[in-house]
Amino acid sequence: MTEENVDVTLRMGDALNLHELSEEDIAPFVTPDWTGENVRTAVTDKTYHGSAGVLQWRMDLIDVFAEGVDIEGEVLADGVDFVVVRMVIVGKGASSGAPLTLRFSTVNWFEGHRIRRTVGYERVSEALKAAGLEA
Repeated sequence: MTEENVDVTLRMGDALNLHELSEEDIAPFVTPDWTGENVRTAVTDKTYHGSAGVLQWRMDLIDVFAEGVDIEGEVLADGVDFVVVRMVIVGKGASSGAPLTLRFSTVNWFEGHRIRRTVGYERVSEALKAAGLEA
């Protein structure tokens, strides 16, 4: 089961890099009741729901970037029903054109082989702890 969840996570990452992304592109990877919680900061404390929520999260997140943004994920750990990923979003600022990199970690929790819940964390150690692993 774990290998399939890692594969779903990586394919979801590939989909997030599509220039024209639709709910149909996302639906195979998330449950209809998917929830996603952004990294909790004063600016990004928001929760998203369903395939439409994934699209909104992506728009909100990459809105500060110029065209050509790249979303990358590295799987750090996985278990029966979770995958921990270190995320890096690289591009140029939409206003300034200056190089811009955002780093954070996520935990994807699964139901079957679809992501049911995603939570973002500032630090890898926080994501590992949330997944029940020692940091």
